[in-house]
Amino acid sequence: MIKYALLLGSVSMTVLASTLLKLGGRAVNFEGGIVSILLAYLTSATIVAGFATYAVAAVLWVYCLAKFDLSYVTFVSSIQYVLLILVSIFVFHEQISLTKWAGCAFIMIGVFFWLRG
Repeated sequence: MIKYALLLGSVSMTVLASTLLKLGGRAVNFEGGIVSILLAYLTSATIVAGFATYAVAAVLWVYCLAKFDLSYVTFVSSIQYVLLILVSIFVFHEQISLTKWAGCAFIMIGVFFWLRG
C-alpha cells in the first residue's frame, strides 16, 4: 500500500514543483542579461523550492520504477495532466478550452482502459 502512496506522492510533488516554478518565474525580471536572470532564479525561494520539490519527486519516481512496471508508472503519471489543468484554473486563472478538456478526457479514458487491461 505504501508504494501506491509514494507513486501518488511523486505525481503530486511534480505538479507542486511545476506550480512553484511558474509562480517563481512570474516574479523574475527577464529584462537583464543571462547572469542577472540566473541570479534571480538562484535567489528566489519559490524557484529553489520548486527545484527541491522536483528533486524529491525524482527520488520517489526512481523508487516507483523499482517497485512497479515502467508502463504502469508512466500511465499513472498521466494524472498530472488533470491536476495541472486544475492548478491552471484555480491558481493561475487560465482559461481551458473545450478542445483541451476533450484531449485530457481522451488521455484519461486511455489510461483507464490500459490499467484495466
